[in-house]
Amino acid sequence: MEDAFSIARLGRILRKNNILQSLKMFELDVLAKYMRTQKVPKGNPIIRQGDPALSLYLIASGRVSVWVKKGFRTAKVAELFPDQFFGEMALISQEPRNASVVAEEDTALFVLNRIHFEEVLMRNSAVAQEFRKVFFERKQVNRSVAQN
Repeated sequence: MEDAFSIARLGRILRKNNILQSLKMFELDVLAKYMRTQKVPKGNPIIRQGDPALSLYLIASGRVSVWVKKGFRTAKVAELFPDQFFGEMALISQEPRNASVVAEEDTALFVLNRIHFEEVLMRNSAVAQEFRKVFFERKQVNRSVAQN
């Protein structure tokens, strides 16, 4: 973490996120210690479809769009806003990224690498179950949008 403002923002995001609410205080402390910040200018890609999965992203500020390419078509499947996350699907499936994510405006992110995602989040059975639920919901959305 870089400064008190970043720590306060991260604390707010972690408390507001329904998936993370079952984490114990010490797990939240460990999670906060492992996260780093990343700023992404408007229009820049954050992750690209097909890339290896290295991190989970929590949006501190800004807005991102999620795009899936299927054959010659590229479809926008979602827009995400502050306090939401992305990048979990490839971490859970251990497959390459299945979508690209682009900053629609200047965006600040908190980033958790794969090792710490598994160490802190996936070891908590309630959190792991919630992430898997979101994984299957998003996979279904991606599949249906790509087919239309």
